[in-house]
Amino acid sequence: QDWLDSAPELAFVALFDSASMVSAPAMASMSTGGPKPSRAQCKEFLQRGLAVMSSKATRDILQDPAILKPGEKLKEMQRAGWEPIGFDADIGCAALEGIAADDPEMGETKTEFLFMSMSVYLRSLEDRRPRKLENTKKMPRDTIIEFFDACNVRMQTPDFQQTLVKFVQEQRQAPGQKIIDAQRAMLETLGFEADHGCQSLSNCQKDFPDDQELHMKFQQWAMIATRTGNQIANMVMKMSMSPEHMARVEKARESISKMSMSEQSDLVTRMQKKWETFAQLPQKDQEAYMEKQTEEQKDELIKIQVIVTHARMQQQEMMMRKQVEMQQGGGGGPMAGGGADGSTVSKPSQQQMM
Repeated sequence: QDWLDSAPELAFVALFDSASMVSAPAMASMSTGGPKPSRAQCKEFLQRGLAVMSSKATRDILQDPAILKPGEKLKEMQRAGWEPIGFDADIGCAALEGIAADDPEMGETKTEFLFMSMSVYLRSLEDRRPRKLENTKKMPRDTIIEFFDACNVRMQTPDFQQTLVKFVQEQRQAPGQKIIDAQRAMLETLGFEADHGCQSLSNCQKDFPDDQELHMKFQQWAMIATRTGNQIANMVMKMSMSPEHMARVEKARESISKMSMSEQSDLVTRMQKKWETFAQLPQKDQEAYMEKQTEEQKDELIKIQVIVTHARMQQQEMMMRKQVEMQQGGGGGPMAGGGADGSTVSKPSQQQMM
């Protein structure tokens, strides 16, 4: 079953979140004065833009080594599409921003435009991949920022989110490792051997101690990756639940909110053996096991599931914050943090890049 069909309202969790799109080759607006394009003219702009982005000429331009920032160049090319229609680029972009993603007439075209922007940008980086990976020199500031931007865009692409969904469904764990793998692959796309690139990222504070923009980019990158992993894991969990089970989960959350930490700990201790048995079973066997329990035991197992899941997410967020603090505080050495499944790592080849 296609997960997009089964849960369209949860698909592409960060796409239209402005905080997540800060690095995508979107079309920022500056001016709002002057004549505004009609909906028909907005649609014409989007359709023209789709044709331009899918052309070989655009691909050739973006892979030209003389273009230092392909994302910025793509944005420039997109904005230039307003002039033939007779509108200022800032005003045209402002009009586009007013079109909702679920607009019955324009939403689909706007979404297609955004997805193609992401795809073309990421493809341009692949087209520019150096033949030899750098493993000794420091990573330049512009490359570090390109890395953060590219990762943020990658987190939002449909194909990557589908990969994360499949991983969670098959492995029954949060997709932290898949995100780390993608981040390491992006370092090599940009020409830096993954382990060496990780070390360079760890040295950001030492190499750029007063660079507030770079530090902000680092924090955004960490938060977007963490949030994407958590939201995908939560989405898959909800998709797998029956309406009855979902109702039990909501009831459990409400009950837990009224429990003290001591009461939660006592519940986990008391039900530990049953929980361990339940947690180790395949999902289909979990359902059968649950049916054999009393109503009270069902509720308690679900409470523990909620408590454990929340604890893992808190641990991940804490690890991410520590990682950011370490980077900002010049802790030195390779970054080390928690994976999306709560695991810890320390070797550069396995380091947490979320």
